[in-house]
Amino acid sequence: MTTVLIASVGGSPAPIAGAIAAKRPDHALFLATEAHASGPGSAAEIPAILQRAQATSLSHDILLVPPDDPEAIFLALREALGTLGKNHPGARLIFDYTGGTKSMTSALFQAALATLNAELQFMAGRRENLDRVTGGTERATDIPIAWLLAERTEARLRAAWNSFAYAECARGVRALLDELGTDDKAPQATKQRMRDLGDAAAAFDAWDRFDHKGAAAKLAPLAARHPSLKPFAELVARLERDEGARLPDLMRNAERAAARGRYDDAVARLYRLIEWTVQWHLKHAFGVDTGNIDWSNRHLTDDVVAQARLCEVRQRHRADKPEKPKLGGLEQSIDLASALEPDGLVATFDKGPYPDKKRNTGRKHRKYVLEKRNYSILAHGENPLDKDAWDKFAAFMAHWNANVLHPLLKHAGIDCDPPQLPQTPPTGL
Repeated sequence: MTTVLIASVGGSPAPIAGAIAAKRPDHALFLATEAHASGPGSAAEIPAILQRAQATSLSHDILLVPPDDPEAIFLALREALGTLGKNHPGARLIFDYTGGTKSMTSALFQAALATLNAELQFMAGRRENLDRVTGGTERATDIPIAWLLAERTEARLRAAWNSFAYAECARGVRALLDELGTDDKAPQATKQRMRDLGDAAAAFDAWDRFDHKGAAAKLAPLAARHPSLKPFAELVARLERDEGARLPDLMRNAERAAARGRYDDAVARLYRLIEWTVQWHLKHAFGVDTGNIDWSNRHLTDDVVAQARLCEVRQRHRADKPEKPKLGGLEQSIDLASALEPDGLVATFDKGPYPDKKRNTGRKHRKYVLEKRNYSILAHGENPLDKDAWDKFAAFMAHWNANVLHPLLKHAGIDCDPPQLPQTPPTGL
């Protein structure tokens, strides 16, 4: 691999000569000032630098820059680096900012930070006074630029939590740690913090994808080191074992989808929440599994089946044994719940008053919002849903939750208002 040294040149040839002697580059780009009224400029030092390094035949370019205009120096250097990249593709680039004015060194430092896979160093030596380093004592000192960049990238990945983009953060941290590899310049605490950040993001990503088991497995060891994660670890462990607790969690999931502008996904989740609420209640209160109905269940009397308009469904299940005995979805589940409990929460909400003049019962308003969902892309239509559709559905859900879901959960001793997943990494991460 070709090695290229990019060095800012000051008034002393010794440090840069030392850098050349230490790194033995194949090519050099010297950042220097031209002659001016008060002096010859640092470009005049380059022959002495090459001679002192015993590298007079070294291939090199000289970029002349003003001494005290960091922006102009940076722009000129960026352009020169572009040319350098074309002439030496895939080269190892070593930036040395030992010499030159403060403007030159700051521009070179910036350019190194902006250049992929760049290496940064300066020539450090023993000082006997504040004026200069003792000649001959200079040694190349690497600056851990990879970790400087990593911490900047880490800040961006942390910001991804603001929009619940846990997967983006988890992928970014994994890629970052892979790039850094075995680099030992960062403190172990820094590496561990980044690993924990990535693991926590992966846990919340699993949670967001309804993989509560995976999330619980990831959060348990993290919570042991980071107490701020303990409430979430306890909650997701409860979700894994308790179906009822997953109902309000689905509401939080829908809210996250809406916050990201994914309104079709969000509304699909709300539809499922209505359906799941009724299905869970039928199973919890009456032992009726709508996905595998046992028609001999003592609660499914002939009167109940008739009131729920399920006679044909029951007959079909009996006549066609290979078909799994199940209900067709939301409407049949609601009809069955209403027949089993004519004065229950589901039936009362469905036939009861709703605060809308035109659609003045829960059933009418439910059919109104479901019609919008039915014509959406994720249901049976071609219409993408927008924020207005989400707002209408969410408003209906507020009534459904207050009058059906939350009372059912409270009766079962289940928390109906779990916290939303964090939008910033919890304390310690």
